[in-house]
Amino acid sequence: MTLHIIITGKNGTCMKKKCLIFFTIGIGDSLMVTPVIEKLKSSPDMRFDALTLSGPVSDIMHNSNNFGKVHFLNFQKEGLLECLKVIDAVRKEKYDISILVFPSNHYKYRIVHFLTGAGQRFGISYLEKKFPDLAFLSGRLIKEDRSLHAIEQNFRLFEFALKTKLERTYGMSINLNETDRKTAESFIAGKRLQNKTLIGLHPGSDILKNMINKRWGAEKYIDLIKSYSENDKIHFLIFGGKAENGLNEEISSSSPDNSTVVKNVPFFQSAALIERCSAFICADTGLMHTASALNVPVISIFGPTSSVYSKPLNEGSIVVKKDYPCSPCFEYSRTPLFCGQEDQYKCIKNITVNDVKQVLDKKLTN
Repeated sequence: MTLHIIITGKNGTCMKKKCLIFFTIGIGDSLMVTPVIEKLKSSPDMRFDALTLSGPVSDIMHNSNNFGKVHFLNFQKEGLLECLKVIDAVRKEKYDISILVFPSNHYKYRIVHFLTGAGQRFGISYLEKKFPDLAFLSGRLIKEDRSLHAIEQNFRLFEFALKTKLERTYGMSINLNETDRKTAESFIAGKRLQNKTLIGLHPGSDILKNMINKRWGAEKYIDLIKSYSENDKIHFLIFGGKAENGLNEEISSSSPDNSTVVKNVPFFQSAALIERCSAFICADTGLMHTASALNVPVISIFGPTSSVYSKPLNEGSIVVKKDYPCSPCFEYSRTPLFCGQEDQYKCIKNITVNDVKQVLDKKLTN
């Protein structure tokens, strides 16, 4: 990589150019930017800061040690006055460049991007446009290419913004500390699972924009767990946020001897437990990307969303899906997920327990 951007101060000294990287809400979407950051972090001529919109993403970027500052704009919970204070603090940094990462197809992101006051702003021109689009607020744009994975979309965007070429590596990253790992070890020891082969499950998902419909059904997870009830060497850890505790308890209660719900555990400690799993099974979720970033083989179950855009790229991961002419029906935009077929969401519903079990069995025997 060759990246030399020089700014000369009043006294003739060289100053680093300041670049703000604007992350969106999703954990998975933000993790798919980390391969690019890993390639840029050693640039001697630039300083990178982050603007984040959710607590977990803010924590991930803090822990990465790749940023001088991490701004947290908690617009989902804070009032307008508090949000304006954060934006004012960002503006006072006088950033030379601001990059709104992919994906970010929402006019609210673009308004915030404009308000950062950066000298130059860069973003993506999305194929799907919905009023009000306001794409012009993000300054210079590069066109979305739906044939590419989101990681590659971000490589293209950063090359465009920084006028450089970047070597490609697609491994995502999360930094875990020893405290997180020791807490995971204590959890496993407390449940007497030290000698078990651990399989992680995430049955839930986000529910915004009808994303509940990308979930593989609870009954499928129940049947999958039960199918291993005679194998006392295998134990399933069921992950999810607080809103998914009820779902996870319902699934585990059907096979309490070979499954455990991981509940009310902070994100990084959950990630440390995921790191201990031999495989991770889920739909297209943030924890899918978390497992991939930790190099855990993922069996990802895709229905209405695009595996081309977001499938795990780490070694050993595999996508399970049904190829129908109508799928994927969701391309990244603020339009909610909608199925226009008579047989609603057959793309996810028709994936059988045996489809997934065959893949898992193969991984367990290798």
